Amino acid sequence: MKKIRIGAVNWDASLPPDTYFGFYQINSLSQSKYRGWTPYYAELLDGESITYRRRTPEEYECEMQYALDAGIDYFAYVWYPTEGSLAHEPISFRDCSHKVHELNYARGLYEKSRLKERLNMCAILAAHPFTDNDLARLVEAFSKPYYEKIEARPLLYVYNGYREDVIKKIHQMCRERKIPTPYTVPMVPKFEGQCFALADALSSYGVVNRVNIASHEELIGLAIEQSRGRMAPMLKLIPTFTTGWNPAPRVERPTPWMSKAEGVSSYREATCAPRASCEELLEGAVRFADFIRTEVREHFVGHILTFAWNEFEEGGYICPTYDKDGKIDRTRVDVFSKISAMFRKTLGEDC
Repeated sequence: MKKIRIGAVNWDASLPPDTYFGFYQINSLSQSKYRGWTPYYAELLDGESITYRRRTPEEYECEMQYALDAGIDYFAYVWYPTEGSLAHEPISFRDCSHKVHELNYARGLYEKSRLKERLNMCAILAAHPFTDNDLARLVEAFSKPYYEKIEARPLLYVYNGYREDVIKKIHQMCRERKIPTPYTVPMVPKFEGQCFALADALSSYGVVNRVNIASHEELIGLAIEQSRGRMAPMLKLIPTFTTGWNPAPRVERPTPWMSKAEGVSSYREATCAPRASCEELLEGAVRFADFIRTEVREHFVGHILTFAWNEFEEGGYICPTYDKDGKIDRTRVDVFSKISAMFRKTLGEDC
């Protein structure tokens, strides 16, 4: 029986307003109509505005417990440079590489938690400049008991394609430290005959919506179509299941890194599906599992990546949010616990 492992993308910009990324997430979600997209740990200031303060490791453990309750096996943290980002000179108003070190904060809280013995993590290598010291920290993380492994090799997703020069350097560092080289998974839109010499599987960060989507059912169809397009000879596949896609908060209040020009969002103008009901999420998951069982099979390594734990501004999240009355709503945690159990039962037996 194949052991099913379920990961969730973790991109955490829930930072105070005096930070670069915290300022823009607070701005995006500070409208009452997006209260259902707002994480439970945000502070509600009035009918519209929210804010964040820096959470403690003990407070972060509450979020980790929610993930465990949802049946998630590991967080896939987007891994950003520290040294490299501090020295980087921005080349345009869209270039936020000098600020991305802020986004490592949540992972730092995770590493201080006792719950990491139960909830693993792995890295999604971000598309930013890394120094050798930055990469050495990543390689050091590979050896930790809580780092997610496939076939005893540390799992490494690579955002925005295949960075062979960086992967070669990581392999060299691993050999020098006598650590297994990573099980490398480029995140690509589709396989088009590219050469992925150092890759083991393909996956995707999320479901790229380039067409009008009016329902969650259609979004799941797109997720299946895109996963099908990443199946490649000699490579495995880690299918990406989606909980939603709707970047409306950032379309209305654009961020610099997702803008064509000052105040103009670069998200493709398209109709996005409304927030899925519990029934729609379950039905979509059953359909997605059937796709894996019938079509992926020999390409399936036993892992499913989920978009996402906390992409609140893009409409993909499992983490509890607020309901319209300002109370904590954990229904997505509860429904995802059913989804994860279904994935394990169905795919663990049949694939």
